[in-house]
Amino acid sequence: MIKLFCIPGGAASATAYLPWVKLLDKDVKLCLLEIPGRGLRRKEESRAHMAEVADDLFSNLQSQLKDGEDYMVLGYCFGAVAGYELYRRIAESGTKLPSHMFFCASDPPDGNTYKTSIFTDRAREDELKETLTRYFHPSLFEGPEDLAAFAGKYTQLCYESYERAGQVVAVRPEEIFADYAGNEERYFEKSKALEFANHTMDLLDIDQKIVQEYQNSPQDYFRIEAPVTVFAGDRDTMTTLEAVSGWSRMAGGEFDLRVIDGGHLILIDGYQNCIPIINDLARAREASRA
Repeated sequence: MIKLFCIPGGAASATAYLPWVKLLDKDVKLCLLEIPGRGLRRKEESRAHMAEVADDLFSNLQSQLKDGEDYMVLGYCFGAVAGYELYRRIAESGTKLPSHMFFCASDPPDGNTYKTSIFTDRAREDELKETLTRYFHPSLFEGPEDLAAFAGKYTQLCYESYERAGQVVAVRPEEIFADYAGNEERYFEKSKALEFANHTMDLLDIDQKIVQEYQNSPQDYFRIEAPVTVFAGDRDTMTTLEAVSGWSRMAGGEFDLRVIDGGHLILIDGYQNCIPIINDLARAREASRA
């Protein structure tokens, strides 16, 4: 048995990995590393600095790991940089190192993608809009076009508020729904979706600032001793293939870049293509121990 510890992306919950259970080999145990303020830990206060996030991840990992157990670590987007700092704490503590590290859809720790806000780059607007459409249940809308219009208008307003105020400002129902006044009951469910979107953007802003501070500050970068596999979406406009390839600078040994069909959300849209690779590496690890 080998454990697979998964760290979510910016503003996301580790519960997004739960569908993986159906495709992971029976000898690979999915373990979630939830970040405070999200998902299963949404009532906890969010952390403000990368060191605090990494310390929390390390404590969480230790609580789920027994002495001598074999394990792997996977981080997506924001969670990839956090996973790099988690590895630092593992190595410094003398804890058994992971047998494999996976990083997905992310700039490396010494990269440039996260040094500025996503809301300052209109080229990334479509990816954010696509991401938002996954957060809402289709039953709340008349159809895919209605949902796309909602996500598109919301995303546009977020970019406009950032350009105007230097921060994302919560979107009000009347800004999205032209006939909201007098029809509040009709839009009750959609207004709840809007509240969720605003909360998600708050978390995304927190996570962006955490990585911005980290990447804009001097860091003692190190090379990872464990084998490294990086997943990249071939249509990812948030984090380009060139940027993702930079993880090779962090690898001190084996390095493998796997380009998967999909955009920035490849661990949602394309995880079926990623998991066989994880399973194969887990089997190879098990065979080497036999």
